[in-house]
Amino acid sequence: MKSLLKKLLLVSFVLAPISVQSLAAEGGVSAPSQQEQIRKIQTYLNGIRTLRANFSQDNPNGSKASGKMYLKRLGKESFGKLRLEYAPPTLIKIIADGEILRHEDGDAKEVNEYSIDSTPASFLLRHKIDFFNDLEVKKMETKGDKIYLAVSRPGDEGVTLTLVFVTSPMLRLQEWTVIDGQANETHVTLTQVEIGVPLDDKLFEF
Repeated sequence: MKSLLKKLLLVSFVLAPISVQSLAAEGGVSAPSQQEQIRKIQTYLNGIRTLRANFSQDNPNGSKASGKMYLKRLGKESFGKLRLEYAPPTLIKIIADGEILRHEDGDAKEVNEYSIDSTPASFLLRHKIDFFNDLEVKKMETKGDKIYLAVSRPGDEGVTLTLVFVTSPMLRLQEWTVIDGQANETHVTLTQVEIGVPLDDKLFEF
């Protein structure tokens, strides 16, 4: 079973870029209104210094997985730190220490390492998320109390990540979806999200 980050590292999905300034309104929403909402989302994400949550994952082949996610965007490293620990029977751990992302597959008995900057994980792990001067917003859509924001890195034709936020009772990241070049979707949902909790640095050691 492929893990979320392994999937992110391998998928290829191309969309024509749409700048934040030229986002068209859907349902009569004006572009300036969308820009203001994007700024609120940007402020919210940049305010997350630590995060702990449970996650559930739906894979393209119909299989499911779950586990714990830890994120820490503090320190002097190039990027923040991440740990995805899958629950049995999936024997996978993904650990990012601020410089390197390591994928440990217990089933295959394989360990692979990547520069964080070369992976889509760098999106959430960058110390400052900037949708206007750094990342590309490809599409924004509001459905009820949910906002769908499709983003990518400029020049990165390998992945499009759609983040889903709920707005009631307050803005928060709830889920995301990755789509590959064959229209396969990997969907992740976060539950029991805790923000601002103390996290031991040993969680992010190899």
